[in-house]
Amino acid sequence: MDEYAFFPGCIAKNVYPGIEKSTRMVFEKLGIGLKDYEYSCCPPPGVLASYDKPSWLVIGARNLLQSEAEGLNPMTVCSGCYGTLHNVWHTLKNDPELMDYVNEHLGRIDAKYKGDIHPIHFIDVLKDYKAKINALKEIDLGLNVAVHYGCHYLKPSDATGENSERPTLLEEMVGLVGCNSVPFKDSLTCCGAGGGVMSGEPDVSLKIINTKLNNMQDAKVDAIVNICSFCHMQFDQSQMKLGTTKIPVLHLNQLYGLAFGIRPKHLALHTHLVSTRDLVKKVKAAKKGG
Repeated sequence: MDEYAFFPGCIAKNVYPGIEKSTRMVFEKLGIGLKDYEYSCCPPPGVLASYDKPSWLVIGARNLLQSEAEGLNPMTVCSGCYGTLHNVWHTLKNDPELMDYVNEHLGRIDAKYKGDIHPIHFIDVLKDYKAKINALKEIDLGLNVAVHYGCHYLKPSDATGENSERPTLLEEMVGLVGCNSVPFKDSLTCCGAGGGVMSGEPDVSLKIINTKLNNMQDAKVDAIVNICSFCHMQFDQSQMKLGTTKIPVLHLNQLYGLAFGIRPKHLALHTHLVSTRDLVKKVKAAKKGG
């Protein structure tokens, strides 16, 4: 059985626990093991790294080394957490002097990071389980969705290896459960939350997300599907602040949970600020139709 060190991140742990729960339920059905460790905040790539990169590297490395002794790669459900952990790993792997600096500080807690394991985004785990996802699917959801990757999964492309201009993976993954990824204007733009914008410049953040939400609404989508818990929070909470759109927001693992026949309440859809009632009705109708 494949097994990963589960790095849920702050948002999935403290604000949207439905993301953590749906991940555990979906991965259990897929037969993928998730092991827990004593992690701290990642910390955010666009916040601490902008002010104190050395400390950012030390904290990130401290998280990475948690599962290193057991050889388990940390798996994230947030593009922001992935951005930190992957870029810390990539930076230290390619800079021996910085690795020495980090380990000098980690030595104060009798720890040392070797860089033997590397972080992985959950969608990169799921993409190797396409056949099993299709086999476990109980419902073809039949939803028109707007997909959102989150900046830190795709960029910087020289570190992530992803195509940041024309990605197709998330579109393929929602298609596995009968959803149609609807094109919409400026689909790859930032949600407006990262880099401390949400907390430091809330008006700017709302302006950015409002434009993106209106583009999604113009595309007449049933839901927004994301692979980042921080972006998830931005889409859900900002709609309540703006009051101009009411598009339900789903993390990809919640979408898969619905397709696997897991009850919406068990996926904590009822805890979202933007109501998912109409969406759930469509899913139930799709189940009856099947």
